[in-house]
Amino acid sequence: MTGEFRTAKGWRIFIYIFSPLLIGLFIYVGFIPFTSENSNLTVKLILIPISLVGTILFIYGLVETIRSRIIIAANSISSQSILGPRTLDFQEIKGFRIDENYIRIISNFKNKKSINISLYIEKSGQIIEWVSNNFIELDSHEAKQEEQQILANLEFGINVQTREYKLNEARTVAKYINIVGGLTCAWLWFYPRPYLFSISVGMVVPILAFVSVYIYRGLIRFDERRNSAHPSIIYGFLLASVGLLIRAIMDYEMLEYKSIWIAISISTITLTFLFILGTKEIKFHKFVDYVTTLSLAGMILCYSYGTYVTSNCLFDKSEPEIFKSEVTDKEISSGKSTTYYLTLKPWGPRTETERVSVTKDEYEVTAKGDTVDIYLRQGLLKTPWFYVVIE
Repeated sequence: MTGEFRTAKGWRIFIYIFSPLLIGLFIYVGFIPFTSENSNLTVKLILIPISLVGTILFIYGLVETIRSRIIIAANSISSQSILGPRTLDFQEIKGFRIDENYIRIISNFKNKKSINISLYIEKSGQIIEWVSNNFIELDSHEAKQEEQQILANLEFGINVQTREYKLNEARTVAKYINIVGGLTCAWLWFYPRPYLFSISVGMVVPILAFVSVYIYRGLIRFDERRNSAHPSIIYGFLLASVGLLIRAIMDYEMLEYKSIWIAISISTITLTFLFILGTKEIKFHKFVDYVTTLSLAGMILCYSYGTYVTSNCLFDKSEPEIFKSEVTDKEISSGKSTTYYLTLKPWGPRTETERVSVTKDEYEVTAKGDTVDIYLRQGLLKTPWFYVVIE
């Protein structure tokens, strides 16, 4: 297959029509602060950067569409773009990868840059077929190599059959943890009934995910890599933690957050350290290892917050201290879910008006000027929290 290929005709027409219009729009936005009598420094600091960035991006996109092309010759492949030409001889090509937007032709040499072919190019289907017939698809190839390394590793069993069985077992465990984690998130978010049981499951699933990584050390991984032979439990851990976090935020009003942040910070640092030490998955040899560590810490932070708040409030047996407050305003917040709020006058330890969430029924039976009871409790973990009681 040889030839010269440009952005698909339909996309070129679309870009040729709309890019000049959008460039003109962003230029106009840049002139607004200078033509309006009411503009101030804040307006200028917002609109001028938006104008510059938008204008530059769409000019770049228009010129790139006009100039860019891929040239497939008898022994090489080249790209022409606004950033300059790139050429790879076939013998310099290691293989290719395909993602959501590009066919990426990977070079064998560090001093040779890879060539990215947009999937919006003309005859992209034929190009994918040609590339597949002539070069190695690196994701699948590397996954096969990775699996062969696992099956050759004596740490995972005394023979190939044992190692293969253990790898398949690890994949099954990770698969079900991810499924249960996803279902738990939906359960906690949309219909957490029975409440105690749903919260308990939300706490347990991330623990099981961590335990599985420890039990299947070297096989199950926390992070997911494209077409990796190693199964991952990231979705099971993350989704269950998010579900627990949602319930903690939506269901409980905390009096103060200082003790919470201290506790969950200690928990996050400790669990992240234990994970790194116990699994030895993260080697800190590459930049991606540091990104993975930060992602891991962020997810553990979600889990720690959700677990701390729900445990502190749900299992609290302390006697409540009762205060009264007047409702000064009502508000409904609509988004992916609807939340109902009452604005209350200062009460007890609260010295300022504040907005608290209530149920739909409580919202509907309460009017501005009504007096409500506020129950303040000390919390299982000694972090005070409160809730509104409407009779």
